Amino acid sequence: MSPATRLTPHLWIIAPLAALGFLLWMAAARLHRIDLVTNLVETEAVTDPASPTGYAGGLRKLIVPEHNNDSYQWIAQTQQMLAGGNWRVRHVDYDNAPAGRTVLTPSPYRWWLGLLAGLDHQVTGRPAGQAAEHAARYAGPALLAVLLLAVGGFTGWRFGALAGTVASAALVTLFPLGGSFLAGQPDDNGLALAAAIGSGLLLLAGINAPAGESRGSAPAWFIAAGVVGGLGVWVDVVRAIPFLAGIMLGAVIAAALSRRDPVRSDAVALPWRHWALAGALTCLVAHVVEYFPLYWGGWPARYVHPLHGLAWLGAGEVTMRLSAWMERGESPWRRRNGFILALAVLAVASVPLAWVLKGTHDFFTADPGALRLSDLPGSPAGLGPWAWLSHDGLSLMVAATCLPLVAIAPAVWLLFRRGIAAPDRTRCAVALGPVLVLAGSACLQLRWWSTLDAAVLVLLAALAASRSLPGARQAAMACAMVALVPGAALLGLRARAARNEAVTEGDVVALVERDLAHWLARRAGPGGAVVLAPPNLAASLYFHGGLPELGTPYWENKDGFLASVRIAAASSPDEAQAVARSRGVNYIVVPSWDNFLDEYARLGSDQVDHTLMASLHRWLPPRWLQPVPYQLPAVNGFEGQSVAIFEVVEAQDNATALSHLAEYFAEMNQPDQARAVAYTLERSFPADLGAAIARVLATRAAEDGPAFGRALDDLETALARGDDQNLTWDRRVSLAIALVEGRRFDQAREQARRCLADVSDPRLRSLTTVSLHRLLVMSRGFHLAIGDPVLAKLAQQLLPAELRER
Repeated sequence: MSPATRLTPHLWIIAPLAALGFLLWMAAARLHRIDLVTNLVETEAVTDPASPTGYAGGLRKLIVPEHNNDSYQWIAQTQQMLAGGNWRVRHVDYDNAPAGRTVLTPSPYRWWLGLLAGLDHQVTGRPAGQAAEHAARYAGPALLAVLLLAVGGFTGWRFGALAGTVASAALVTLFPLGGSFLAGQPDDNGLALAAAIGSGLLLLAGINAPAGESRGSAPAWFIAAGVVGGLGVWVDVVRAIPFLAGIMLGAVIAAALSRRDPVRSDAVALPWRHWALAGALTCLVAHVVEYFPLYWGGWPARYVHPLHGLAWLGAGEVTMRLSAWMERGESPWRRRNGFILALAVLAVASVPLAWVLKGTHDFFTADPGALRLSDLPGSPAGLGPWAWLSHDGLSLMVAATCLPLVAIAPAVWLLFRRGIAAPDRTRCAVALGPVLVLAGSACLQLRWWSTLDAAVLVLLAALAASRSLPGARQAAMACAMVALVPGAALLGLRARAARNEAVTEGDVVALVERDLAHWLARRAGPGGAVVLAPPNLAASLYFHGGLPELGTPYWENKDGFLASVRIAAASSPDEAQAVARSRGVNYIVVPSWDNFLDEYARLGSDQVDHTLMASLHRWLPPRWLQPVPYQLPAVNGFEGQSVAIFEVVEAQDNATALSHLAEYFAEMNQPDQARAVAYTLERSFPADLGAAIARVLATRAAEDGPAFGRALDDLETALARGDDQNLTWDRRVSLAIALVEGRRFDQAREQARRCLADVSDPRLRSLTTVSLHRLLVMSRGFHLAIGDPVLAKLAQQLLPAELRER
């Protein structure tokens, strides 16, 4: 008796539980890491059950590993769905400001995340928005756990203990399949992979009923497989179509090899029409549920559409007729059969024809995820498969990714081996088809490896289910060992490292971007602000700060992307201002760690040196942009980085624009630049009060005593003329600070009193952090106070905690 046959019948129950334990251990390690990084820097987000996010001002706290922009989007849209009470999200406001943009991404994953959020809310009492953010931490592992129990139980029940054991182990250890359900990175890829695996296993169950079960059950299994495959098309058309095409290829291979069977009487036509019809109807229903009536009859090519169902029907008919020809010699070329076959081919061709006619293959339909192997830290990104293999050479990740392909060898051997029962050969052929198709796709783009692993899992289950030749089952066990051990080692090591690893550069960037988002949100106030920033930072700003953006990194945001290019690449200040005004832009943010705004400029102009971005890099902003000081939080590993923030304001005169620039350099501890601008102000605007204020502050920061004395004299002369009567409120605050620097305390006290008398919410938010802090310090020193307690509290809240304590 072979080792496989001596396996206890209950091993298929033990195997999923052991795999579940491994999964929970990995998830716990990653959750520990996520919580550690999220809480590493204290935030001041305040719970607000009325807010869609659960935090006042639309803030969020969660640090998503690997800056997963898709995860940001899933969380934000799920929170919007829960807050609005709508089961579909068809429009969002955080993109393409001020109009927002259409949402075409399918709903099933939002429903999954919303279900977990609802359970979390019921158990913990968290506001719905916070519950969604919290559920996003474990949504991936929870989905994998459900899938694991279903796959392990189903394969053990239908195909035996060995198949259940192999399928359970493969689901959590194949790489990158096991890296598609990561904690803290919610994404619909896992749902698409689950549909592919389920569809494949259901087909295998229908190919041969166990002893004592009626052959009439096969159509039911094929219908179930079609429904699950249709759900996969709903979730992700791009992933589903190659898998389905592979199944059809496998069916044709099985039919072609059936001629080798010495006993043909047992061969019956498989119900491929049932499978295709069930899948087509599912596609139709999914399109109606998802897009009716908004896109009824439209062609969102990346998403489920009745044309996909029509093509599936045609492909099923072609498969059925080719199989009948190969198995039983029924000619498809007779007039009636030929006509039906031609119609079926035209149905299959409808999808690629629609792609061509609609011109869907452009930059904006490209999937950035195609350039990344998985969401695990250290996974290759931005490389093709061959470039990655040549770059990394023989590594554990390369071995874990490529070794599962060894399952092809025993499958081919089984297909051509004599003495194999027809059902075993057919199952193997149908399972091998998707592996062959997806292996070819994986040679072109990295993203296909996870879907290839899903196909390999189904193939391993088919090999382990073979009962007519003991060697096939032994080969399945050997392949499983070779294919799964490297993946288990890789995923286990990465989970262990996640718990013990020090804070990475990516973690630091995420923390800094969250702090910037919260700071900008506080400054903008309840009305919010529209921000132009590089795509990755834009995603962080809307996610953590609730700030609408232009150039977020989502393909549906084509209009916002083009507007970002127009602003960054504008050759004249007036052109850039016109586009920015039309889009309601309030801030332009230029971080040193992300130069994609420069890429916008290169995309939109052949003369990059004459663009808006070139002017900002030279610190020659147009007069409708005012620099706003912001100090990055002191985080180890981020020294030397900076961010320049420019606020869109009414056009300033030259003296005012230069004055703000001088004060900016003074607050940002850039004394040389502050001194240079102060000298320019002294030469060009010696009698201007605003220029004198800026010169006092800039030369004081630069510790230039003579220049400071001259600036203070010019300031007193201007005050003696009464030039301060028409000062704007923020400039009066700067005047009070400048007078304190010049030790003119009586005059400073009077200016501070006038500032506090005219204080308001927008005026407090318009101040820089340093100016607000110094105003409050002056107020205390002069025994003054803000009369309105609400405004007094707001002034304290606008300060960082360390300044508030001081």
